[in-house]
Amino acid sequence: MKRKLITAILLSLIFLFIAAGTVYSESDKNLSVFNECKKYYTENNSNGAFIYGFDYSTLYSSRVLPSFSIRYAAVDGTIRSVSHNKSCSYALYNIINSYYVTELDSADGNCVTYSFGELKSIDNSSFAFCDGKAYFIFTDSNNTYVRSYDSNGKALKKYTFDANIKRIFTNDSKVYVLLYDGEIYRLDNNSSSYCVSINTDYEICNAGNGYIYSEAGTLFSLADSNIEHIYGAKSNCVVKSENRLIYSDELTIKYEDKYFKSNKKIKSLFFYGNNVGILDESFTLNTIKLSDFKDNSSGINSNNVTENKNSKVSINSDGYITGINNGTTVIDFKKLFSDEIAVYDKNGNVVTSGKIKTGYRARISDRIYEISVLGDITGEGNVKSNDVSALMSYFVGKSDLNGVYLASADYNNDGSITNKDLVGIARQAKN
Repeated sequence: MKRKLITAILLSLIFLFIAAGTVYSESDKNLSVFNECKKYYTENNSNGAFIYGFDYSTLYSSRVLPSFSIRYAAVDGTIRSVSHNKSCSYALYNIINSYYVTELDSADGNCVTYSFGELKSIDNSSFAFCDGKAYFIFTDSNNTYVRSYDSNGKALKKYTFDANIKRIFTNDSKVYVLLYDGEIYRLDNNSSSYCVSINTDYEICNAGNGYIYSEAGTLFSLADSNIEHIYGAKSNCVVKSENRLIYSDELTIKYEDKYFKSNKKIKSLFFYGNNVGILDESFTLNTIKLSDFKDNSSGINSNNVTENKNSKVSINSDGYITGINNGTTVIDFKKLFSDEIAVYDKNGNVVTSGKIKTGYRARISDRIYEISVLGDITGEGNVKSNDVSALMSYFVGKSDLNGVYLASADYNNDGSITNKDLVGIARQAKN
């Protein structure tokens, strides 16, 4: 009887342990559970480096640096979205019409649930939880807005904007909203402050304290609006911390002028202190030190545009490949790049021959870029009188030029559109 009682107690303890969350040992760094998640995210902040995600009813959170742990929390409802701040991951879920937020600390496994009751007209595709406050997106008959709540469910501040809200996120213990027009604002206690504008056609991800990275190849500072162009890097593989930048493509990690070659394809990068975490394609985590990086003696090119001192071909912050000369063929265009590249027309069909046209797209390292041909404003693949007319109409305000077509009007590729470009396009059209 005594033995049965002890066994029952042990089973009960095991059950309670599993219900509260699971912690894997330091030696077991397989994160394959995130491969099964509906979606996963990474975050690097002053508390460490983290990965978190969810399926329909379970929140998963792992601290990968400086120490390793993985935990999960099951909820009674359906998880709609997740957030992260400091060492904690958060899941927003609902049971019928009532909403709750579960907080899971990946460092110590502590789990707390907050109740917010019935939230009418909520957009539950994203939310944020920061410093004891929850931030939710709501819609009314005209537009969207954000409202903050304290941890007891009391409504606090309402934040409104000129454009509708695409998503809300946290970075470096601050809350931000991304509008559909590309503007990003930081939410303070009683106001909102403009930070930076991005191209919303591309996904963004956390890239360290005060930084986000766009899959168009741009690193944005949320503190001072500065931008850096990083070509060839993958989403979730760019981190800037204490003015130190580290990024990778599928196999090669770059830090300053040094490189580290991975044996397996890289899914995500983590950076904390002098340690770098590499999550490979099998969702196994490996840790290296900055001292493991080697000098660039192998001639690895950090830019996926082939080096050419006479070329102005580049990828700008809007995700456009610019500087392509009129008449460039698809075959010659591909030679400009060191990476494997695929070209698509405006309808998404693969193009293997003929001339490059403005509005074509290129896939490089699993990212899509729009192509701008110098002077090809109309997207016909050559420079003719139609392009001259289009630019003249734009100058006098009779028509608009937008996006990659406006970029193509910068014929001399100097960063501005002036009469010099009009003269250059007119001369090219006569040839």
